[in-house]
Amino acid sequence: MDKRKRIKSRLIFILFVLIALFAALGARVFYLKSVHGEEYETAAKQQQVSRYDSIISPNRGAIVDRNSQPLAISTRVYNVIMDVRVLSEFKAEEQEKTVNALSEVLGLDGGELRGYLAKDPATGKPALDTNWKVLAKKQPPEVKTKLEEKDVKGIVFENDTKRRYPAGSLAAQVIGFTGNINYGLEKQYDTEMSGVPGRSFITYDGTSGAIQQEVPAQDGNTIVTTLDYTIQTYAEEAVKQAMADYNPENAAAIVMNPQTGEVLAMASGLKFDPNDPMAVPEGYDEAQWNAMPSEERNKVMANIWKNFCISSTYEPGSIFKPCVAAAAIEEGIIKNSDTFYCGGKKNVAGTDISCHLRSGHGTLSIEGIIANSCNVGMMDIAEKMGVGIFYKYQKNFGIGEKTGIDLPDEIDASSLMYSEDAIRSTELATMSFGQSFNTNTLQILNSVAAVINGGNLMRPYIVSQIVDPDGNVVKETKPEVIRKVLSQETSDIMRRDMIATVEYGTGKKAKIEGYTFGGKTGTAQQAPRSEEKYTVSFISFIPAENPQYMAITLIHKPEFYADGVTTVAPIMKSLMEKIIKYANIEPSYETENIHTDDEEKVVVPDYTGSALFDTLSDLDSKGLSYEVVGSGSNVVNQAPHGDTEVNVGSKVLIYVEKGEGEQTTVTVPDLKGKNFEEAKNTLESSGFVVLAEGPEDGVVQKTTPAYGVSAEEGTEVKLIMTEKEEGEES
Repeated sequence: MDKRKRIKSRLIFILFVLIALFAALGARVFYLKSVHGEEYETAAKQQQVSRYDSIISPNRGAIVDRNSQPLAISTRVYNVIMDVRVLSEFKAEEQEKTVNALSEVLGLDGGELRGYLAKDPATGKPALDTNWKVLAKKQPPEVKTKLEEKDVKGIVFENDTKRRYPAGSLAAQVIGFTGNINYGLEKQYDTEMSGVPGRSFITYDGTSGAIQQEVPAQDGNTIVTTLDYTIQTYAEEAVKQAMADYNPENAAAIVMNPQTGEVLAMASGLKFDPNDPMAVPEGYDEAQWNAMPSEERNKVMANIWKNFCISSTYEPGSIFKPCVAAAAIEEGIIKNSDTFYCGGKKNVAGTDISCHLRSGHGTLSIEGIIANSCNVGMMDIAEKMGVGIFYKYQKNFGIGEKTGIDLPDEIDASSLMYSEDAIRSTELATMSFGQSFNTNTLQILNSVAAVINGGNLMRPYIVSQIVDPDGNVVKETKPEVIRKVLSQETSDIMRRDMIATVEYGTGKKAKIEGYTFGGKTGTAQQAPRSEEKYTVSFISFIPAENPQYMAITLIHKPEFYADGVTTVAPIMKSLMEKIIKYANIEPSYETENIHTDDEEKVVVPDYTGSALFDTLSDLDSKGLSYEVVGSGSNVVNQAPHGDTEVNVGSKVLIYVEKGEGEQTTVTVPDLKGKNFEEAKNTLESSGFVVLAEGPEDGVVQKTTPAYGVSAEEGTEVKLIMTEKEEGEES
């Protein structure tokens, strides 16, 4: 009995404990439900539907040219996602139907898709370690439509956006690209174009029913640029020609309105497609590219992506000369009627600084100095100005400073400029013709624009408007004068003087019959001087009376400057001809009865002792063709000799010193009619051994080998001499 009582007591105690525990648990449940029930219920629901809560990417705002031609656009695309848990709950035939649809539309492997749905025998759940499998990204709307028409199950279409550049590489460095890193306008106006993301999610109504809701994304603003698609195409063609012909480090072309600062075109020579900015660049095969260290590849790509027109500096050379002359006229230091004498060099602080024409230009007006790009004349003008005035105007023209254009990564050249107190007579002399300081391409173009637009230094800009998705203009850029540099009177004088460059000066090859326009050529040797690398440029504007289009074409460090790249005037001419036709610019004068070049005569200067590059530039300006004999950089002889009058278009042989150990094949020159000494000097300078037959006081009748035959150095050339005819000069 005692034992039964003890067991009964224990059972009662256990029952009491269990009742107490259940009571406490019930009380706790009641407490949680009454106090936190709604909170926990919401959390549970959120946990169930959180995988359906996704961001809707906004369409990035477009970038268009001034005529609404799209340069960068974004389109709605979809990420195709398999909700494995949902699809696995459907019957096998529905699963198979969905798998087949995905295979057909997306080209996915059916076996792999079925593998995502395979269940773990132990748990009976899909074996895939995630319930949210992304099958394909950034698919166009038609893919979504096709899959929906096939009634797929358990497939979610996540909103996304895709950036596209319809014009490909056109203005690539200006437009840039977007992604992990942003470049160009994509970087400058990223905030304005980004828009506001939306959201797609599920909530529950009062009956615990699931309701899918969506907060739409707000698309970004459109960027309206000042670029003109057609003119940009012309600029791209100009740099493409320069890169193909001369294999330079880079090339550039900019077209702008000098009155407003609007940039109509901006092109760089190195190319990439912003649709695939990481693609193997031109000039590299894929195996070579992949074998390069990543650091080296990154360096190459950064150089290609860089906007050379604003992010690289160099010594500008003679295109700066109009700024110097204009400053001197503005200050009353010189008058446009003043003349200066060029004897081929100027002694500055005990050192001779040569003009590009070593034999000298003689007496020149200001117009003549600009037209013939005379260094001695510019040094004389700068000497009259003095350091203080020169430095003031160099700053006023914005040299060495950022232009303030609305593009990222513009570089200034302040670290490459002399301070006023560091400029001595030698620095002043070389700076007068554009050496010993640096600019970028846009900066020098904008400075010269102030010379010819009435004297206003403008702030260049490339975005005219920002427009919201509803078409409202939220921001507009107006032309801005940074400062007044020159008077209208001085600007008018310089604009007329610069016409001479194209009419009869160093830019003659850019002349277009029927049209009067101005310009300035430039040739600048870059540091270090020992490398003998040059930057060749040309600035021009049209119409001359009221310039609306101003352009610069430039070749930076061509591989072989002696093979014809002495001026970019022909490239500029081609660019201007296209702009004239596109803009329907009226001719300046009638072209009837204009003499052709074949009827014109020109005097060949004495180039002996001149630098080869300068010699070829001068020959170009005179409309003469040439052949260079030897591989040196200084002229030792020429044919015909200096001060000879020839027809425009005639060929001049230029002899330069030969490199060490160089064996060359030389063409026998045309010596007919030359006296013995002229013929002998010409042949010997080319390395020929001279023989003669006939009277040495006569003239050359012919040579053996004959004119035009190629012969090795040391070949004997016989001069067949005949008596001079009566009245014939030696």
